[in-house]
Order: sequence, then structure tokens, then C-alpha cells
Amino acid sequence: MKQLYNYFFLSVLALNMVSCTEEVQTPPYMGYEYFPDSVGHYITYRVDSIWTDDAFNRKDTYEFGLKEWVESKFLDNEDRPSQRIERYKDFNPEPYDFNVISDVWFATRTAARAEKIEENTRYVKLIFPLAENEQWNGNAFNTIEDFDIDYKMYNVHQPFTDTLTGITFDSTVTVLQIDRQPIFDYRTNVVEVYAKHIGLVYKYYYNVNWQKEGNPPVDVLYGAQYKYHYLEHGYE
Repeated sequence: MKQLYNYFFLSVLALNMVSCTEEVQTPPYMGYEYFPDSVGHYITYRVDSIWTDDAFNRKDTYEFGLKEWVESKFLDNEDRPSQRIERYKDFNPEPYDFNVISDVWFATRTAARAEKIEENTRYVKLIFPLAENEQWNGNAFNTIEDFDIDYKMYNVHQPFTDTLTGITFDSTVTVLQIDRQPIFDYRTNVVEVYAKHIGLVYKYYYNVNWQKEGNPPVDVLYGAQYKYHYLEHGYE
């Protein structure tokens, strides 16, 4: 009877050890769904932009529609599956009609990161697995020396609401790309929000130079800011 008890005890202990081992070895959730790469996937945006030049007393506001469409896939020069992204713009009022290509960008999603080539400049948009407060050099593959600071992700898997459109996304990750105010007269701030199964749903870009002039001195501004607001996505 004692031997039977010992056998039962050892069997239960072994099962618990296997269970614990399985829990430890469970792979983390990577978050690839936040950067879709399927052919045919598209997203449309409303873009609001402001161009300021106080020296000429100008402040121009533009609104236009933007569409990004994964037209095809190909192997890049490292034999990695990559996306050709066709971009369309419409400067007429909504509803937008996306018929004319404005430019072509590219993207590559690997097991460890999501890269995007914008205007011939490669950025590391996300790294995997997604994790709160994770940091990386988003300019590791370009020559923008002024901005080679760490990107940082936060609000991982949290909801986000666009205050302009009122659209709410259940699960998003926010990436603070740049937030700096150097000693002199330059301020840059870039934030992107990615939603699960959709991709980029919001972007804020602020890049302004200023200097003080006059007596008493006042800020004289020059620069641009714009925001992407998600409208819809799908496949075609």
C-alpha cells in the first residue's frame, strides 16, 4: 500500500512539473496583427494639415483624403517578403475618390520588427513582441542622425478613441516616435497609433521652428503639423 501511495504521489508531482514547464514555455503574443501585410488590404484617412509662416503672416489649412493599399508582395534585396503600398490622395471634399496614385511606399514585416520605407527612408515602426514601455531605434536603417533616439510604445492592447471622428478601437498600441525640444528653436513631436487587424489608425506630426522677435519679444513660427484620422479599411 505504501508503495502504491508513493507511486501516486510521484505521478502527481511529475504531472505538476510538466504543467509548470508548459506554462513557462508558452510563447508570448507577438502582435503581428497590428501591422497587416496581406495583399489587397487598404486603409483610408482624412488628413488635416496646417502650414504656418509668421514671417509672411500666413497660416494655410488643408484637408484631403488619403488611401494606402497593399498592391502586391515581392522579395526585397535580402529575400524578405515585402509589400508594395500604393498611395492615393484626393483634395476634394468628402466623399473621397481615390483614382490617381500620388506615390509608392514599401513595407517589410519580419518576425522581430515592422519596417516601412516612406519617401525612400526606412523606419522601424514596431518591434515584436509588443510590450509596454519597450524602446528601440526607429532610425536604425536610415541616416537621419538628428532623430536617432529611441521610439517607445505604450498603452499596449488598450482602447483608443479618435476625438475628431469619434471612432473607438478596442485594442491598440501607441508609439511615441519623437518628442524633443532642444536648446534652441526647434520642436518635433510624432505619435502613431496602430489598431489590431487594421494597422495605422491615427498619426500626429508636429515640426515647428520658432524664434522670438520684437519688443516685447513674441514667438515667430514656421513649420507644419498634420493628423491622420482613420475612416475605413478593407480588402480589394
